Amino acid sequence: MHTLPRFIMFDLDGTLVDTAREIAEAVNRTLAEADLPALPAEQVRDWIGKGTAWLFGNALTAASGGREGPKSMLFEQLYPRFLQHYAAVNGECSAPYPGARKALEALRDAGCRLGVVTNKERSLTLQLLEHHALARQFDVVVAGGDTPQGKPSPLPLQLALERAGVGVQDALFVGDSSNDVQASRQAGVAVWAFNHGYNHGEPIAAAGPDAVIDSFEELAQRLGVSRDRPITV
Repeated sequence: MHTLPRFIMFDLDGTLVDTAREIAEAVNRTLAEADLPALPAEQVRDWIGKGTAWLFGNALTAASGGREGPKSMLFEQLYPRFLQHYAAVNGECSAPYPGARKALEALRDAGCRLGVVTNKERSLTLQLLEHHALARQFDVVVAGGDTPQGKPSPLPLQLALERAGVGVQDALFVGDSSNDVQASRQAGVAVWAFNHGYNHGEPIAAAGPDAVIDSFEELAQRLGVSRDRPITV
C-alpha cells in the first residue's frame, strides 16, 4: 500500500484486544450453573470470531458431550446468563495488544479515520472499548446485530464504509481470522491480518490476506506512521 488509507477498519477480539481469557471465564461460569464441566481457555479461544451465540453454542455442545447444542432448550436458558456473566467480566481479564493504543493515535495524527467492525454484540463492544480507553479513537463502530449477517458476510464492512463515506479503494481492513479475510474479499477491501489472533487454531497465512503482520509496531511502520521511539502500550 503506497499511500496511507483514508479509512482503516479493525476487528476487535484477537486483533485489537486479547479477550480469550475473559470469554472463557464467562463460558465456564455459565456452564457451572448447569453442572457442566469447565472447558480449557485454549478450546474456547478457537471459537472466537463468529459472535457470542455461535461461540456459546459450541461450548455447550462440547461441555455436554454433544447432548446439548445451539438449538436446544438449555441453550435458550443459558445463553442470556452467558451474556450477563460476560458483561460482568468484560474488560476485566483482557488487554489491548502491545502497541495498539499508540498505533491508533499515530494513525489518527496522520489523518486516518478509524473504525471497528466486529461480530461481538454492540453493548459488549462499546463496554470493552470504553474499559480500555479505546472508544474515542474510532469514528465508526459496526457490531454484531447491526447488519442481517455478520462476518464473513461483507455487509458489516460495507456498512462501515457507508458510515465513513469512503470507497473501497481508500480503505483497509485489519483482522486476525479467515472470517475477516473472507469479508474483506467479498467487500473488495484490502486486508491485513495479525499472527497473534484467534483464527480457529489455523495459521492466518493460509487464509491469504494481502499481508501478515506480527505486531502493531510493524503495522505502523508499514503504514509509514511509526514514531522514533518504540510503540508500546
